[in-house]
Amino acid sequence: MKTRPIVLDLFCGAGGLSLGFEMAGYQIGLGVEKEVLPYRTHCLNFGSVCYLGDISSIGDPERFIQEHDLERVDVIIGGPPCQGFSRVGRGKIRHLRNEPDYIHDPRNQYYKEFIRFVGVLRPLYFVMENVPDMQYYHDSEELLLKKAMRSFEEMGYLVDSRVLWAHHYGVPQTRRRLFVVGNRLGQGICWPPETHQHHPVTVWEAISDLPIVPHGHRLDVMPYEPRGELTSYQRQMREEAGDLLYNHQTRYHNEQDLAAFALMPEGGKYIDLPAEYRRYRSDIFKDKYRKLCRERPSWTIEAHIGKDSYRYIYPSRLGEPEPPRTISVREAARLQSFPDRFRFAGPFTRQFSQLGNAVPPLLARAVAEAILPGVLAGMTGQRGEESTSSCRYNSSLIEVTDPVR
Repeated sequence: MKTRPIVLDLFCGAGGLSLGFEMAGYQIGLGVEKEVLPYRTHCLNFGSVCYLGDISSIGDPERFIQEHDLERVDVIIGGPPCQGFSRVGRGKIRHLRNEPDYIHDPRNQYYKEFIRFVGVLRPLYFVMENVPDMQYYHDSEELLLKKAMRSFEEMGYLVDSRVLWAHHYGVPQTRRRLFVVGNRLGQGICWPPETHQHHPVTVWEAISDLPIVPHGHRLDVMPYEPRGELTSYQRQMREEAGDLLYNHQTRYHNEQDLAAFALMPEGGKYIDLPAEYRRYRSDIFKDKYRKLCRERPSWTIEAHIGKDSYRYIYPSRLGEPEPPRTISVREAARLQSFPDRFRFAGPFTRQFSQLGNAVPPLLARAVAEAILPGVLAGMTGQRGEESTSSCRYNSSLIEVTDPVR
């Protein structure tokens, strides 16, 4: 810990951000999570360095980290939930301000807890992550993101934000996430260079080695017997995984669903099915079913996958050995870039929810590596230098526009 930057992960969930920073060489000093199953998953994978409880109940952050044997915190990371906010205009917000449910929704306050911890603990860097729509949310009559960034700047932090595409950084999934990065060292903000924007990892490159299993498969631990030569991504996912495979469980489906899955082409949707295979209104549930494409990245793995996985149908093909079904927990984890050594705790439906809520670790790793030289310079008392064109500081970035280029 004396040489590695120490990280405090607020709202850590299962640990997607934690894992990415650990991969980049940071020490995960402590996580904070209020839900039991994500807490158990984080403990399982990071040596029980996690606190179970609501962050708002922690009155003194300095005393809190001391009680957990941390002398310092170099970097604070986390994705505070913002579900209580709405993407609505100012006129609607003025109306909502008079609505008790909106004013007192506790989810509207969690981003303030992140700011509070940064203000008290004064880390060298912080990384706050959220859905891209956070840039459109309002708190009172002001954009939430602009309000948060001004709070950090008033503490003496240089701050920048950017929306990043996960598949540009080796994640086999077209997922967008908003990152807010700041430091109190006077350094320009360094963003990771895009490494895979022209050759993204595909679904089949990510999961084709995994053992064939039917729908309703319930073994949470099984031998790993690869199907042919591994891709570079698969080799990366298998590092330190041994001879076993975890969480390769699948949902059970009725015969009508299985027939529909088999009939659908890759990329096909529910609305494309013949009428006899539709059990729901096709004008409302146009993409109730959706079959993954082997030669493309997956679309976003959402937390809703914990309720059903119809939008993530395995890309089986007629005449080939893979049976029709939806993807397994481990396949979803692969598409999120969780390596096979990472185990999810709890019932398999809750495992789905945990990984759907998580930040893809390889995306987190890219951000962690981009700021690492600055963090290390700060730890040794040196002023970081802007060494690449991707390092910049621009406090005027926040606008009600999509910053993705």
